Amino acid sequence: MFALAAGIALVAGIGFGSMALNDYLARPASVVALDEIEAAADAAQASAPVGDGTATVHWSAELGEAVLVADGLEPLESDRTYQLWFVRGETALPAGIFEPESGDAVARLDGEMLPGDVVAVTVEPEGGSPTGLPTSEPIFAIPTA
Repeated sequence: MFALAAGIALVAGIGFGSMALNDYLARPASVVALDEIEAAADAAQASAPVGDGTATVHWSAELGEAVLVADGLEPLESDRTYQLWFVRGETALPAGIFEPESGDAVARLDGEMLPGDVVAVTVEPEGGSPTGLPTSEPIFAIPTA
């Protein structure tokens, strides 16, 4: 009986361990990037109010990475989406689109973040801006310097 109980406990432990490992390995790219940024020696963040919540940009100039973490985002009509931008001087560079889940979002910005970039979010047509330039005013803009 003892051997059987020990065997069952061992199998259960292996199953639990493999599920935990699978969850860790299956993390979204934005969460992995956020972990890498937070571990960087030059990790920084800045926040701005948005809707009923807050948007925070986490970045590392050394890594050239930025991740947006936001809560309180308004739901959009099905033909609209949120779009990320790096703003350098007068130039807006598209950095991806995202859809919040229940008003919350963790989104990795596409492209290389440079020191001094402003991270902005606009509401665009589904799939992102058709022109590659913002078609609306930013709902927020957060400087990275």
